[in-house]
Amino acid sequence: MTTRCKLPPTAGKHELYEAAVQAPEHESTFLDRLYRRVTGQPARLLREDFCGTAALACAWVQRGRENRAIGVDIDAPTLAWAEANNLAALDAAQRRRITLVRSDVLKLRRPRADLVAALNFSYSVLQTRALMLAYARNARAALKPGGLLVLDAWGGAMTQKPHIDRKRLVGGWTYLWEQASFDPVSHHTVCHIHFEHEGRRRHRKAFTYDWRLWTLPELREILAEAGFRDLQVLWEGTDARSNRGNGVFRPVTRAPADPSWVCYLYGRAPG
Repeated sequence: MTTRCKLPPTAGKHELYEAAVQAPEHESTFLDRLYRRVTGQPARLLREDFCGTAALACAWVQRGRENRAIGVDIDAPTLAWAEANNLAALDAAQRRRITLVRSDVLKLRRPRADLVAALNFSYSVLQTRALMLAYARNARAALKPGGLLVLDAWGGAMTQKPHIDRKRLVGGWTYLWEQASFDPVSHHTVCHIHFEHEGRRRHRKAFTYDWRLWTLPELREILAEAGFRDLQVLWEGTDARSNRGNGVFRPVTRAPADPSWVCYLYGRAPG
């Protein structure tokens, strides 16, 4: 698959990551529609946890004049890149409706949001049940009554063995996802993202992830213990012609044992 975007030979790792991994316009549309379907109301304030370059938060404020966003991350250099690049690309009115906060997502609770989203499996850095439960409890406290916490999740046999996936970008760039190790006892996994330009490795280990591969039963149990209700897993449908995902996610109680899958999970705060 080829990603269509302008990527010069001098592209940096954050620019390449956004082109290879993220789809903020699609995700902001998905979150907006999900919130409306579940609550019957529009979401106005989105909190993007582990926001990195805050691409989703920026896309959210671009959706409408009433939309506001908070991007939360603990890494100062990445937030500075987001400020200098993604926020700088917004108009003045949009920039007034977005705030970047350098903070631990386990602690920040105000202002309360309609939606809290932790995507790109970013919460996987929390490797113990105690930490994951603390995050879920804090997210619930950071939500308005009836608000939604939305996570994405990944799994399947391919996520539990070392391998490298490649995806062609444009401008001669190739994205490589390396699953370097996996421990079936702890579900500890180490992954790397590399980028090549015209066959030469230009950004080796641009990003390294020291994660726990959380299972859906674990996540559902933790969210329930944290006080969330109306838990749902949203599974992607399959296009009959290509046999690939069709981008449509629907609630399921059972799912096929695909070798590699990505889904969404949400819970609703009481109230």
